[in-house]
Amino acid sequence: MASSPPADRLAAPASTEAVLAAYALVGARRATFDTMMWQAPALATAAQAFLLAIALDPDGTRPARAVAALLGAGLAGLCAQLMAKHRWLETSDSRLAERIEQELGLDRRLGIAPHASAVVRLGAGQPWWVRLSSYRLWLLGVLSFGVADLVVAVDAVAGPGLFR
Repeated sequence: MASSPPADRLAAPASTEAVLAAYALVGARRATFDTMMWQAPALATAAQAFLLAIALDPDGTRPARAVAALLGAGLAGLCAQLMAKHRWLETSDSRLAERIEQELGLDRRLGIAPHASAVVRLGAGQPWWVRLSSYRLWLLGVLSFGVADLVVAVDAVAGPGLFR
């Protein structure tokens, strides 16, 4: 998991205005990383549909089908890495924002820490499908596309033509 900067970096006292400005900056940057993290699988899914249409085309040549499937597998790997990187950066900024919130005493003022876990903020009675990590589910989905692409590629090159 990502970590926030060492505590000794924040040891020097800063004005409330400076802390609030830093909080706004970190919040905006965190939101940007979060948005980029979800753009990757959305765009990759569209590209996967196109590549799988080529890879599964019964009229396509074996080399064309294999290349399309291998490109899809590579795309799945690239997308997974990009999602993981943006998640790591977003988590790092979330932890920094949480430290700033604690410094400002927001948890005492609001009665709950703004960056508290979902269970703390929403309660433990949420349905199981809400408690699941969307990030982990989407990462699994992206990697599943990669596995499917590899199966289609092997079939296109040396297989019995299962997808024809």
